[in-house]
Amino acid sequence: MQTEHNIRSVIKTFQMNALGGKKIPHGVSNPVFRYDENGNLIISAFVYTYSAEELRSRSVKRPSKWMAINVQTGEFIAEYDCGEKDFCTASVEAMCDLNAETDTKYSPEYTNQTLAIFDLVLRKYLKTGKFDKELNDAYMYMMLNMVSKGFKEFYRQLNNV
Repeated sequence: MQTEHNIRSVIKTFQMNALGGKKIPHGVSNPVFRYDENGNLIISAFVYTYSAEELRSRSVKRPSKWMAINVQTGEFIAEYDCGEKDFCTASVEAMCDLNAETDTKYSPEYTNQTLAIFDLVLRKYLKTGKFDKELNDAYMYMMLNMVSKGFKEFYRQLNNV
Protein backbone atom coordinates (compact mmCIF):
# COMPACT_ATOMS: atom_id res chain seq x y z
CA MET A 1 0.00 0.00 0.00
CA GLN A 2 1.33 3.41 -0.96
CA THR A 3 1.12 6.27 1.47
CA GLU A 4 1.89 9.94 1.05
CA HIS A 5 5.43 10.57 2.26
CA ASN A 6 8.12 13.04 1.35
CA ILE A 7 11.66 13.98 2.28
CA ARG A 8 10.60 15.71 5.50
CA SER A 9 8.70 12.67 6.78
CA VAL A 10 11.63 10.44 5.70
CA ILE A 11 14.09 12.62 7.63
CA LYS A 12 11.84 12.52 10.70
CA THR A 13 11.58 8.72 10.51
CA PHE A 14 15.36 8.37 10.25
CA GLN A 15 15.94 10.75 13.16
CA MET A 16 13.46 8.87 15.38
CA ASN A 17 15.04 5.48 14.62
CA ALA A 18 18.75 6.34 14.61
CA LEU A 19 20.73 4.32 17.17
CA GLY A 20 17.50 2.70 18.33
CA GLY A 21 16.43 6.02 19.81
CA LYS A 22 19.36 6.13 22.24
CA LYS A 23 20.45 9.57 23.43
CA ILE A 24 24.02 9.41 22.14
CA PRO A 25 25.54 12.43 20.33
CA HIS A 26 25.11 11.61 16.65
CA GLY A 27 24.27 12.92 13.22
CA VAL A 28 22.02 11.50 10.52
CA SER A 29 22.81 12.08 6.86
CA ASN A 30 20.47 13.45 4.27
CA PRO A 31 18.44 10.68 2.68
CA VAL A 32 19.52 9.10 -0.59
CA PHE A 33 18.10 6.45 -2.87
CA ARG A 34 19.72 3.02 -2.92
CA TYR A 35 19.15 -0.45 -4.31
CA ASP A 36 19.17 -3.16 -1.66
CA GLU A 37 20.82 -6.56 -2.12
CA ASN A 38 17.63 -7.84 -3.84
CA GLY A 39 17.53 -4.97 -6.35
CA ASN A 40 14.66 -3.15 -4.62
CA LEU A 41 14.79 0.63 -4.41
CA ILE A 42 14.95 1.92 -0.83
CA ILE A 43 15.69 5.22 0.86
CA SER A 44 18.82 5.22 3.04
CA ALA A 45 20.75 7.40 5.44
CA PHE A 46 23.90 6.87 7.45
CA VAL A 47 24.53 7.59 11.12
CA TYR A 48 27.74 8.77 12.73
CA THR A 49 28.51 9.34 16.39
CA TYR A 50 30.85 11.93 17.81
CA SER A 51 32.42 13.28 20.97
CA ALA A 52 32.87 16.90 21.99
CA GLU A 53 36.60 16.55 21.29
CA GLU A 54 35.96 15.25 17.79
CA LEU A 55 33.67 18.21 17.08
CA ARG A 56 36.33 20.63 18.32
CA SER A 57 38.93 18.98 16.10
CA ARG A 58 36.46 19.02 13.14
CA SER A 59 37.06 15.31 12.51
CA VAL A 60 34.62 12.51 13.41
CA LYS A 61 34.61 8.75 12.97
CA ARG A 62 33.16 7.46 9.73
CA PRO A 63 29.51 6.38 9.76
CA SER A 64 28.96 3.38 12.03
CA LYS A 65 25.41 2.56 10.98
CA TRP A 66 23.04 3.03 8.08
CA MET A 67 19.28 2.79 7.86
CA ALA A 68 16.67 1.89 5.28
CA ILE A 69 13.11 3.00 4.60
CA ASN A 70 10.63 1.34 2.26
CA VAL A 71 10.34 3.65 -0.74
CA GLN A 72 6.73 2.57 -1.37
CA THR A 73 5.31 3.03 2.14
CA GLY A 74 7.77 5.31 3.92
CA GLU A 75 8.02 2.75 6.74
CA PHE A 76 11.28 2.12 8.56
CA ILE A 77 12.90 -1.18 7.54
CA ALA A 78 16.04 -1.50 9.67
CA GLU A 79 19.23 -0.01 11.02
CA TYR A 80 22.42 -1.85 10.06
CA ASP A 81 25.78 -1.92 11.81
CA CYS A 82 28.54 -1.11 9.31
CA GLY A 83 30.79 -3.66 11.00
CA GLU A 84 28.36 -6.38 9.92
CA LYS A 85 26.68 -5.02 6.78
CA ASP A 86 28.58 -2.08 5.33
CA PHE A 87 27.54 0.19 2.49
CA CYS A 88 31.01 1.46 1.63
CA THR A 89 34.63 0.49 1.18
CA ALA A 90 36.18 2.82 3.79
CA SER A 91 38.02 1.40 6.76
CA VAL A 92 35.98 1.23 9.97
CA GLU A 93 38.75 3.38 11.50
CA ALA A 94 38.43 6.16 8.90
CA MET A 95 37.84 9.72 10.07
CA CYS A 96 35.69 12.36 8.33
CA ASP A 97 36.72 15.96 7.93
CA LEU A 98 33.80 18.20 8.92
CA ASN A 99 35.20 21.27 7.19
CA ALA A 100 33.42 22.61 4.15
CA GLU A 101 35.21 22.74 0.81
CA THR A 102 34.18 26.36 0.32
CA ASP A 103 32.97 29.28 2.41
CA THR A 104 29.73 29.41 0.41
CA LYS A 105 26.63 29.73 2.56
CA TYR A 106 23.61 28.09 1.01
CA SER A 107 20.30 29.89 1.26
CA PRO A 108 17.09 28.37 2.61
CA GLU A 109 15.79 28.61 -0.96
CA TYR A 110 18.69 26.46 -2.22
CA THR A 111 18.03 23.91 0.51
CA ASN A 112 14.30 23.85 -0.27
CA GLN A 113 15.01 23.41 -3.99
CA THR A 114 17.31 20.49 -3.18
CA LEU A 115 14.67 18.84 -0.99
CA ALA A 116 12.04 19.42 -3.69
CA ILE A 117 14.15 17.51 -6.22
CA PHE A 118 14.29 14.49 -3.88
CA ASP A 119 10.49 14.67 -3.63
CA LEU A 120 10.20 14.81 -7.44
CA VAL A 121 12.32 11.66 -7.76
CA LEU A 122 10.18 9.94 -5.13
CA ARG A 123 6.81 10.99 -6.59
CA LYS A 124 7.87 10.01 -10.10
CA TYR A 125 8.96 6.59 -8.90
CA LEU A 126 5.76 6.05 -6.93
CA LYS A 127 3.63 7.10 -9.89
CA THR A 128 5.46 5.31 -12.71
CA GLY A 129 7.64 2.65 -11.05
CA LYS A 130 10.61 4.10 -12.93
CA PHE A 131 13.61 5.61 -11.21
CA ASP A 132 14.79 8.90 -12.75
CA LYS A 133 18.58 8.70 -12.50
CA GLU A 134 19.13 12.13 -14.07
CA LEU A 135 16.84 13.80 -11.54
CA ASN A 136 18.54 11.83 -8.75
CA ASP A 137 21.92 13.03 -10.05
CA ALA A 138 20.64 16.62 -9.85
CA TYR A 139 19.56 16.03 -6.23
CA MET A 140 22.92 14.50 -5.36
CA TYR A 141 24.84 17.34 -7.01
CA MET A 142 22.92 20.04 -5.14
CA MET A 143 22.92 18.16 -1.84
CA LEU A 144 26.64 17.33 -1.99
CA ASN A 145 27.42 21.03 -2.47
CA MET A 146 26.18 21.58 1.10
CA VAL A 147 27.94 18.59 2.68
CA SER A 148 31.32 18.62 4.43
CA LYS A 149 34.10 17.17 2.32
CA GLY A 150 34.69 14.23 4.64
CA PHE A 151 31.21 12.79 4.04
CA LYS A 152 30.89 13.19 0.27
CA GLU A 153 32.26 9.75 -0.63
CA PHE A 154 30.00 8.09 1.95
CA TYR A 155 26.99 9.72 0.30
CA ARG A 156 28.16 8.59 -3.14
CA GLN A 157 28.61 4.98 -2.03
CA LEU A 158 25.32 4.89 -0.13
CA ASN A 159 23.57 6.21 -3.27
CA ASN A 160 24.36 3.12 -5.35
CA VAL A 161 21.76 3.72 -8.09
